[in-house]
Amino acid sequence: MLYTGTISGKLEGNALTYNDYCGDKVIKMNKVEKGNMLGSLSLYGKLKSKSDISHLGLSTQNQLEFLFWLAFCLLMLVGYKYLSDGSFSAILTLSSAFQCFAFMLLASKVNTQCSLSGISLKSQILYSIALTSKLSSTLFFNGYLPVDRSGDWVYQAADVISLIITLLLIYWGYTRLKYQYKFEKDTVNVIIPILFSGLFAVLIHPDLNSYFPADFAWTFSLYLETTAMLPQLIMMTKIGGEVETLTSHYLASLAFSRILSFVFWLFSYKELSPEHGINIPGWAVMASFALQIILFADFLYEYIKSVRLGKALIIPTSIV
Repeated sequence: MLYTGTISGKLEGNALTYNDYCGDKVIKMNKVEKGNMLGSLSLYGKLKSKSDISHLGLSTQNQLEFLFWLAFCLLMLVGYKYLSDGSFSAILTLSSAFQCFAFMLLASKVNTQCSLSGISLKSQILYSIALTSKLSSTLFFNGYLPVDRSGDWVYQAADVISLIITLLLIYWGYTRLKYQYKFEKDTVNVIIPILFSGLFAVLIHPDLNSYFPADFAWTFSLYLETTAMLPQLIMMTKIGGEVETLTSHYLASLAFSRILSFVFWLFSYKELSPEHGINIPGWAVMASFALQIILFADFLYEYIKSVRLGKALIIPTSIV
C-alpha cells in the first residue's frame, strides 16, 4: 500500500517513535527498520516532487470530482424546486451554496490526502471570522436575507456548514497536520485586514437591519471576505504556482459564488440607499464584490483554460 500520510519521528534509545499524523498511530521500530523507512520515504519524496506518481490515483480522483459536481447540481435542482420560490433573491442562496461546496471540496482534499499542501490557514482564519460575523446578523435579522423560502433557513445553513469546515481545517492545521504545514509560506498578517475591515464597516455600512451591531456585522463580513483570498493566492505563488485539482475547484467555486452575489447586488444595491443623500453604502457593497471578482479574474482565466485543455493549472504570479 502506498502511504501518503504525514510523519514525524524521534529516536528513543534503539527505537524510533513514529507518529502518523493522518491516522493518529504511534509505531516503534528499531534502527534497521528506521533506515528502511527513511529510505523508502526519501524515495517517495523524490518521486512525489517530480509528479512521477501523480497518475496513480488519477482515474479515481476524476471520478470523485465528477461525483462531487453531480451531487451538487442535483442538490441545487432539488433545492430550487422544493426549498425556493424561484424569485430573483434566491441567487443569494445559490451564492452561499457555491461557497459551502467550495469548502466541502477543500475538506475532501485534506481528508483524502491527509495534507494541507497549498492551503492557506491565514485565509481560512479570515473566512471563519467573516462567516461568524455574517451569521451573527443573518441568524437573527432579516435585512440581508433572500426574501423567498430559501431565506428561512437554507441560506443560513449553508453558511453554518462553511463555518464548521473552516474551523475544522484550522484545527487540523494547528494540531494533527502542523508538522507538515508550510507556515513559512503563509506569511500574511491577518490583523491588518481585520482592523481595516472593522474601521470601514463602522464608517460605511447599510442599515437594512435598522440596528447598528447587526448592520456592522454584515458589512464587516463583506469587507473581510474581500481580502480573505489574498493569503491563499500569495501562498500559492510562493510555493511555485501549481494548483492541485481539488484546490482549483475550491477556488473556482468561491469565484462563482462571488459572481452570483455581484449579480444580485447589481440589481439590488439601490435598496441600500439611505433616506437622504448619496448611496455610498450601496456603492461600497458593489465595490467589494467587484474587487473580489477582479482578484479572481486571472485565476478564473487560467482555470477555464486548464479545464478546456485538460492540463494542470498554473496560477500566474501577476495575480498578486
